Amino acid sequence: MAAVIALGIAAAVVAFVVAPFFRVNGRPSPAAPEDADTFEALGELLAEKETTYAAIEELDFDLKSGKISAEDYGALRQRYEIHAATLLQRIDEQQPSRQPGKPRTARREKQKG
Repeated sequence: MAAVIALGIAAAVVAFVVAPFFRVNGRPSPAAPEDADTFEALGELLAEKETTYAAIEELDFDLKSGKISAEDYGALRQRYEIHAATLLQRIDEQQPSRQPGKPRTARREKQKG
């Protein structure tokens, strides 16, 4: 039993050590998607979206706690919402195209049916 575990660990170590030799110029082999930059940009956009949403939640909290005035809240909230809408449009442009004719449904709708 110990020999089988040792053999499994050795195989994993060899695979880890040998994997970089199967990459081309620091990128995965040609079988991998060529648009890695697109996926990286999409990840950055998604991270910025989460940051913007967190800023909106913090802004709501600041209004409730009385740290900012209602006028400042309205102006800042509108600015964050415009930024979030722009981010969502850019994210939609970056994502791979969906099948035409198939609308995207929310998770809640899928769980109901």
